[in-house]
Amino acid sequence: MTAFMNARHWYGLVGAPTDIGNFGCGAASGPAALRAGGFLDRMRHQGIVVRDMGDAEGPAEGTGIGEHGIRHVEATAAWCRAVRDGCGQVLADGGTPLMVGGDHSLALGSVAAASAHARKLGKPLHVFWFDAHPDFNTPDTSPSGNTHGMPMAAACGMGHPEMLDVGAFTPLLHPHDLTQFGIRDVDHGERAHLLRHGVRFHEMPEVRRAGLVSLVAEALERAERAGAHLHVSFDMDALDPEHAPGVGTPVPGGLTLDESVAALRLVGESGLTGSFDLVELAAVREAGGSRTVQSALELLQAFLRADRRLFVEPLAVRVA
Repeated sequence: MTAFMNARHWYGLVGAPTDIGNFGCGAASGPAALRAGGFLDRMRHQGIVVRDMGDAEGPAEGTGIGEHGIRHVEATAAWCRAVRDGCGQVLADGGTPLMVGGDHSLALGSVAAASAHARKLGKPLHVFWFDAHPDFNTPDTSPSGNTHGMPMAAACGMGHPEMLDVGAFTPLLHPHDLTQFGIRDVDHGERAHLLRHGVRFHEMPEVRRAGLVSLVAEALERAERAGAHLHVSFDMDALDPEHAPGVGTPVPGGLTLDESVAALRLVGESGLTGSFDLVELAAVREAGGSRTVQSALELLQAFLRADRRLFVEPLAVRVA
């Protein structure tokens, strides 16, 4: 007898409960806080399929200060490999990985998975990076030695060998295919790297002049023309602390929740996004933690509900 089922687009939630890249910042609590905030139930009630793939696993302890004064680099790389494998499995199974962290160093793992998947499909990789910080430091420019400030430089082929070894190849990303939004805290040497390598980084004065939605629309046009796999990485500290006080590294003068919701809705409507991060959700740093979690839920809901792939007529799949 032959049965039929409807194929639906789905997302795979990969938790990354560690703040190894900014040890003790509180972001390790992010995946649990999002789940406890009702994310999965909220999506289920709206007919959006989000499968909880569980949490990636890595070292519980840091590995101290290593070569070039970099903190916990071996442990960071181990966590990034675990995130890479979790996100890679979701992609291999036909879903869209939704990595929830955890500190922003973990995005090196999800970008590694996205880059390998894009290469397999013969597509370029584009990355949208919403953050107060460019995270484009290298061992010679980082004032702190914290690896959460290095993932984008490493993705572009610059940095500590342990981090460059996370992906199957390096660079994972060409710098001119990286677009950053909401930037307002840039180290001196980091800025030099950004300018030298042609990264588009939109700092807050430009965002205020041009509008976040307009800048995102321009970047989406570039990604669509290129036929790219789009990876979106949203650090909760991109928002002004008024909207997200419970983050790992808050910086005043950030994005409003309304403009961020509108931008992610536009990203969803494009149907281009093949992988997504939401990181630096450190609700334990906020009394009660409810405001930051609520902001995170609104951002994810805006993106997921708008994703046009959800509204494509389901395909009939024959099952023998």
